[in-house]
Amino acid sequence: MSINFFETRRDLLKKMICVSSASLLPTLLSNQVSHAAETSPRIISLDYGVSTTLIALGSYPVGIASADHWDRWVKEPVLPDTIADIGHDLVVNKEVIAALKPDLIFLTPYTMAHQATLEKLADTEIISVYQEGTQPMDRSFIETQRIAEVIGVPEKGAAYIEKVKTKLDLAKQLVSKLSLPPITMVNFMDARHVRVFGANSLYQNVMDYIGLENGWKGETNYWGFRTIGLEDLAISSQGDMDLIVFEPVVEDIRPTLANSPLWKDLPVVKQNRMTILPAVLMFGMLPSVERFIDIVLGHLEAKYK
Repeated sequence: MSINFFETRRDLLKKMICVSSASLLPTLLSNQVSHAAETSPRIISLDYGVSTTLIALGSYPVGIASADHWDRWVKEPVLPDTIADIGHDLVVNKEVIAALKPDLIFLTPYTMAHQATLEKLADTEIISVYQEGTQPMDRSFIETQRIAEVIGVPEKGAAYIEKVKTKLDLAKQLVSKLSLPPITMVNFMDARHVRVFGANSLYQNVMDYIGLENGWKGETNYWGFRTIGLEDLAISSQGDMDLIVFEPVVEDIRPTLANSPLWKDLPVVKQNRMTILPAVLMFGMLPSVERFIDIVLGHLEAKYK
């Protein structure tokens, strides 16, 4: 699933114009240095979750999709400026990809429409974290090891998986020692609608493992979220619930919320139980598990220890 599925039509049209420009090629070719130049094999990723996993394994890709939005949705790890932007995940620039001379291109089911074209340029692999009847965190462990094996570093994959499992266990021990309220996690779509995360989400998987309670008990979609209005959030709000709003929060939403009676009347807002936290990639893999623990549990521990 792509974060940028939620981009506006205007943003997408701008991206399409940009990726069709041959003037990008000299700049992108000059970026084949540093981390990108040292990567073997030369890898391109059309998914943020796969990209963060590659970086965690020490194998920097030479190009990724939507690099220009990395700081908005991923933030960490920091993306080296030597990694080329190969366009939007749904509108890739085949000229740029060809110029980067990749050995391997990682796709997801969401971007499989590109496979027939891209497999003419390099080997392709499909990484699937979201599958019917499975949970994204379980799949992330499986697919992380598969990525490691495909790129030739199976031992790094195993070591990284053990590191994440240890971090989860330590987080579980910490939560057991704290008295924490239910937390509801949202991301703003606009001034009146949010995505609320629950069952089938990576966030929920981490919460279940470490012992946090989700304040949102409603249904979610295949990707683990549901788009609701603020009025639905008000109805579902528990008196002791904390609300976590993940960045990005578009700046023009903030003044609207400040003047919104609906927002100001939410119990969690009136009781000062709402916090805005840095972005945690919602459709990510194990690096997002780590970041969720660092940011969310770090916030809760500081507030309730």
